[in-house]
Formats: sequence, structure tokens, C-alpha cells
Amino acid sequence: MIQQINVNRMGGLLTNKYGVNLHITSNSSHMTIRPSDLPHGQGFEIRVSLGWRSVSAEFFPDNYSAALLRAMGLSDENKKALFKSMAYHCISSGFEMSVRVNGTEIYPLETNLWPKDWAQLYIRLNRVPVVLEELTLPQLEDLLTNIGGILLGLTLSLLPLEDTTVDDHIISLPEGAVARIEVNRYERNALNREACIMIHGCSCKVCGLDFERVFGTIGRGFIHVHHVVPVSVLGQDYIINPAIDLVPVCPNCHAMIHRRNPPFTVEELKGIILANK
Repeated sequence: MIQQINVNRMGGLLTNKYGVNLHITSNSSHMTIRPSDLPHGQGFEIRVSLGWRSVSAEFFPDNYSAALLRAMGLSDENKKALFKSMAYHCISSGFEMSVRVNGTEIYPLETNLWPKDWAQLYIRLNRVPVVLEELTLPQLEDLLTNIGGILLGLTLSLLPLEDTTVDDHIISLPEGAVARIEVNRYERNALNREACIMIHGCSCKVCGLDFERVFGTIGRGFIHVHHVVPVSVLGQDYIINPAIDLVPVCPNCHAMIHRRNPPFTVEELKGIILANK
């Protein structure tokens, strides 16, 4: 079934999510996701495979990716916190997760105990049970995109990324791929946004609007992400926790939240809506 999937569609979905140029291929046994901005041999691939009543995604570094692995092992607390929030969501959602560093299993949520000198890395996500016979081809593509995208996000959260602005969109690229342009790292981090959506979903936390339900496929994944604590008062060393610091809201509610300084809270705006019904 895998060789029948639309890799261009799936690549577009993941690129829109994470802002990283990707090359996706498939054969009869698995689908492969690679970041095209990293030199071949010095990057990594994510391999998504179907098993008996299961689907899995695995991270494999290239043969000459030692510098990349060292950088991941030296990730700062911001990056580790982002990885931990994504990993917690995976585990609590029923994924089986395995992480091995230098051949030794490490617990993904105990980032404070991780070794710093990484020479080898292996990550595996597994989802069971999956009744493949009951899936249509588009549903299979969504399943593969979901698990492959989650592992891609986990990997990118530990990579040295640079932010660049293109037509008011923020694209994160592996360090060295582009000249560095400073941006607001709180509001414009695609990984923080994706972690927020992964944890909270795409429905507005104020009014409940789900764009996909209203607009169909063109609304899939569309939502604004709001900072509970205003960006202007966050210190440079503040570590964002997507689970509590970020919340998905629709554009209308987002605009209303910021009609006051300090902004309305989600609960305050909910109360205003109820009072005016």
C-alpha cells in the first residue's frame, strides 16, 4: 500500500507544519523523510513502516552525521523542554517510544539525566493497534504523515536551527543553510506552534471553532497560537512550555483577546461571550 501514497501531498503538509524543505520517497516496505537542506551523508532520515496491526517511525542518522549528533547532545534547556513536551504527549497518547543514545536506552522525559556526548542516536515511535485493512488511501496517508511528522518534530526540536523570514512566514532551517536573521523566537517558532497544536488540538479554546469542520480540508490545521503570558514581558531566558504557555485560538478570538492591555485571558473572553448570548 505504501508505494501508492502521494508523497508530494504529504511532503507539502509536513513542510507547511515545520517550515523545513523535505524530500519524501516510498517503496513497497516504507516511506522515507529527509531534510533536503542538509548535505546527503551528514543529515538523517525518518523511516515510516507498516507492520502487523502497527505503524512505526524510526530515526536514522547518516554515516557522517557526527557533528549533527554532537549538536543534538548539547541542546540547551529550551530545546530539551520542547522535546520533553512533545515526548510526553506521544507517550500519554498511547505511542510506544524508545530512545537510545550511544547504544544505551534513555528515558525521553528525564532530559536532565541525558548524557551530553552523543555519538549514536536511535529513536522509534510505534502505534498499535492499527487495522490497516479498514483504512482508505487518504486515511493511510494521514496516518503515515502524523507519525512521521511527530518524529520529525521531536528531531527538529533538538537540532541547531536558524529562523528566517520569507513573505511574513517563518521558516526554520538547519544551521548553516541560510544567513541568520533575528526574529522573535517566542511567537515565531514553528516547533513551539506545532507542539501546542499537538497537545491542545486545532479547536479554538475560547469559542470552540474547528476550521476543518467548517471549511473541510482547506481548514485542516489552521489556527492561531496565543501566548498566555505576553511576549513583551518574557525574559530572554524564559523556557516556553507549550502545554501551559501557548493556547490555540481562532483569529477572531485572538483579536478580541488583545483588545485590552493586559490581554484578556481565555476564561475572561469565554465569560464575555456567554454574557452576550
